[in-house]
Amino acid sequence: MATTDTSSLDLESMQAFESREELFEITCNMLGRGSRSLDIVSRHLDPLIYDQSETIDLIKGIILGNRHAQVRLVVTDLRPVLSRGHRLLDLTHRLSSFIEIRVPGKSHKNFNEALLIADNSAYIYRPFADRYEGEAHYYDRGKARDLSARFDELWEKADIHPGLRRLHI
Repeated sequence: MATTDTSSLDLESMQAFESREELFEITCNMLGRGSRSLDIVSRHLDPLIYDQSETIDLIKGIILGNRHAQVRLVVTDLRPVLSRGHRLLDLTHRLSSFIEIRVPGKSHKNFNEALLIADNSAYIYRPFADRYEGEAHYYDRGKARDLSARFDELWEKADIHPGLRRLHI
């Protein structure tokens, strides 16, 4: 695993990051600490972050470790994900009771931020979804609550993409 020793993490302060490698490390650490809920907003499910075996295993671990786990994903552009495939999409099909993917509704079509909120207390926030720059905090209930409210608004107005519907015959 490429994650950092969590004893060296500063859980009390905000961490800025500026590269894909830093974002990947922080994402894995946050997923490793998560236990019940993940809310993610991403443009294309960032394949260099979310289509890696390590992140898939960590997300699966959250789901299998808690029968009440919930993973909600809002993906602003699913076309590349559907055309090239994605391990998180495969996991969604296998564990559909725990993971749901939606696309933004008309009022949020131009949403261009990226979020990961874990257990309503930790977050990763990128103001521009196409850049690997942003901030993270492993425990900040206030900011996580604010981001969760924004996510909930996106989620409530989001739609299920027809390409995600599976026919069960």
